[in-house]
Amino acid sequence: MLKAMRKNTKIFMWLLIIAFVVWLAADVILTKQGTTYAGIIFGKRVSLSEYKKAWEAVKTKAIFTYGDKVQEVAKNLNLDEEAWNRLILLYEARRQKIQTSDSEVVSFVKDIAIFKDKNGEFNQSTYERILRYSFGLTPRDFEEQVRDELTIKKLMDKQNERVPLTDEEVLKEYKLANEKANVSYILFETEKYYSQVSCTEDELKGYFEKNAQKFTIPERVNVEYFGKNFTDETEETKEKTKNQIQGISDEISEEKDFEGIAKKYSMQIKETGFFSSEDKIPYIGWALNFANVALSLKPGQISNPVVTKSGVYILRVKGKKQAQPAKFEEAKKKVEKALKTRKAEDEAVLKAKEVLSIIKTRMEKNDKFEDIVKDLSLTSKETDAFTRNTYIQGLGIVKEFTEAAFSLKEGEVHNEPVRVHNGYAILKLSAFIPIDENKYKEEKDKFKEQLLMQKRYLNLLTWFYDLKERAKLKIHH
Repeated sequence: MLKAMRKNTKIFMWLLIIAFVVWLAADVILTKQGTTYAGIIFGKRVSLSEYKKAWEAVKTKAIFTYGDKVQEVAKNLNLDEEAWNRLILLYEARRQKIQTSDSEVVSFVKDIAIFKDKNGEFNQSTYERILRYSFGLTPRDFEEQVRDELTIKKLMDKQNERVPLTDEEVLKEYKLANEKANVSYILFETEKYYSQVSCTEDELKGYFEKNAQKFTIPERVNVEYFGKNFTDETEETKEKTKNQIQGISDEISEEKDFEGIAKKYSMQIKETGFFSSEDKIPYIGWALNFANVALSLKPGQISNPVVTKSGVYILRVKGKKQAQPAKFEEAKKKVEKALKTRKAEDEAVLKAKEVLSIIKTRMEKNDKFEDIVKDLSLTSKETDAFTRNTYIQGLGIVKEFTEAAFSLKEGEVHNEPVRVHNGYAILKLSAFIPIDENKYKEEKDKFKEQLLMQKRYLNLLTWFYDLKERAKLKIHH
């Protein structure tokens, strides 16, 4: 049945929504039983009816936002919090005497696509039918929700009227986003020094005692699973495999028979043994998605299909072990690796500083960077032109590296080795590439619009955080 519903998503969309509405409505009623009021904001009590009205409104908004996917995202929604946020915003809107007229509500409702006929005209009977059977709302209830939504939007728009953006700011931000640099750098990789360092038993024990919290044994899980490996890398084959396992998963959901369904399709159930998110999974390999799903389930729970690089699987958790502090002998290999890595980093930065001192001394005598590198039998690499947020080949996105590069003038060497993900680098700015002034003129308006949106978003976050603090919300359980 579930498979058939998936093939006819549009037909069954509203059935899914109705189920979601019933589940959520039951949840809110149960959580508020036995209380006389819902909570307090701005020193005033919020009645249960006021809270329920706000809660129903955010539920409606969730359905409009996610449609037939609403059940999938339900576990990630916090409608209680959203309802309180709505009440706080409406309180502030009333304080500022912000209102929405009937004509504004009517205009908005008539423009909603699902209430229109095939000719694009608003259809009153369709409107009433969808509200009644899919949302459990009367037109009046829905229109009041819309009124509040439009009022909140006006409140937010009013806050954003105060957000300034000068041409000087636009130019500054455009430069930060579009200026480029070319850098020559010498990399001192930690890995090259790893084999040159060693640790005594006492050093390992001392390091473990000081950093014991870093060496806990993580949560582990034992999983039974079956599924199908991808026979080749083509998307067509992968999609066929996914659909097959999804169909089997639907049968398990309906019949609640993990072993029986596996046997029906001649699929062998395998057991992983206990593993953590840090471990290679027996028969599966490195598969973080597989591990994360397994760790998220309770013993006895069965997963939806889990797609990995090698195939698609259905899991059932057989057992779990909670995270616990490790003993020295259990963590010894990890302790040794951590301490040797730290020592190797110390060696790398020490060597980088020695070389940098030589380079600076010789450059003061007008020797060229490239000649010095050659004389020291070292190798320097040249980056492609990069912006402050560009991925740099071999280095990745390294804030410290880009900040150092853009702090220099052409030909200058940074006065300290710079930490990168795999070691330390000595860097010289080979070229600074300013913005193209003509291109800036062409892109200025669009860039300004995007920048203003970002500033308004951050402004609203700051403003609402302050508003919520002033509301001093107290939920009455």
